Amino acid sequence: MAMVRGEDARAHDEVLHLAAGAADVVLGGMRGLVRRLPGLGEVRQELRTRGELALRRNAQAPSAHMEVLARRVSERGARPGRDDG
Repeated sequence: MAMVRGEDARAHDEVLHLAAGAADVVLGGMRGLVRRLPGLGEVRQELRTRGELALRRNAQAPSAHMEVLARRVSERGARPGRDDG
């Protein structure tokens, strides 16, 4: 069993190192590209802004604060056996 675990760890490490190496190559290429194309930073900002807007548009809107409070009050008032006086 110890041999299998060691082999699994080596395989895991190899995958991790390959992924890190690929990410380093991609990031290095992106840095060089950004230096050569100054307008790419603007494109990145535009894409980020569009992404934020898309997430806001498609995300579930939180309930209005006063509406939540009104629901809680009405739930409390509807409980049987409650004496407010």
